[in-house]
Amino acid sequence: MENILAFDIGGSKVSYAVVNKKGNFSTEVTKIITPSNKSDIAAIIESAANKYKPEGLAVATAGVVYNNKLCGKPNNLPAGYEDINFSELSGLPCLLENDANAATWAEYKSGSLQNYSHCALLTLGTDVGCGLILNGALYYGKCGAAGEVAFAASGRELAKLAQQAGLDESDCFVLYELAQKGHETAQQTYLTWLKNLQQSLILLNQILDVEAIALSGSLAKIVDYKSLNAELKKTFRHNTPLVMPAMAENNAGLIGAALLFFEQHK
Repeated sequence: MENILAFDIGGSKVSYAVVNKKGNFSTEVTKIITPSNKSDIAAIIESAANKYKPEGLAVATAGVVYNNKLCGKPNNLPAGYEDINFSELSGLPCLLENDANAATWAEYKSGSLQNYSHCALLTLGTDVGCGLILNGALYYGKCGAAGEVAFAASGRELAKLAQQAGLDESDCFVLYELAQKGHETAQQTYLTWLKNLQQSLILLNQILDVEAIALSGSLAKIVDYKSLNAELKKTFRHNTPLVMPAMAENNAGLIGAALLFFEQHK
């Protein structure tokens, strides 16, 4: 197999593109607002498969995935989504993977987590996803739920902190801009959110003792990496993890799902 069709299905958008075995795109990435019903999501899959006629299908999706199956409905996707049989839709060999795990694999194989055999990735968006690489392999736990922690560093959490502080503005990036311009309440709100992220990373490293942690997702762009790494160094004198931005950004799920597919179909 040389080219497969990869999808990244989340609560806000569905992305897809044809990807080759090196993780490079053979087509442009198409992005569509996530439909509000499962039938329209299925129709997107069928339409793209008919258009590109790939040799296989790789799907990165929100939700817990184990043994190529979605374990229940993700909170941010429509009713019945968990019942979609992606392989039947396309008639092709299919890999299904959690989106954070797929993104982590992309960073491990060709991004910021290369050369680290013990590492992790957090996706900082509306919610927080987590993928783990231990001893050079994705770590799933007994049923695929490893890393599914309620990290208090999401966009939802930042908006909540802003509301509690009496700020009318809940857009995370506007809040960050206000903080950068010296707005005192916005600064305190942002610093509280950054402190929450710091505590999440400390807990993660205390349990797993990793070499590096990559941050992806939209909120990774507003993280003060210099401050964060300095604080982590104070906590971990001998095993400080390096925290860095992910390289693949919004396309990591597509690339990682495709690379995992090719790993399984050598």
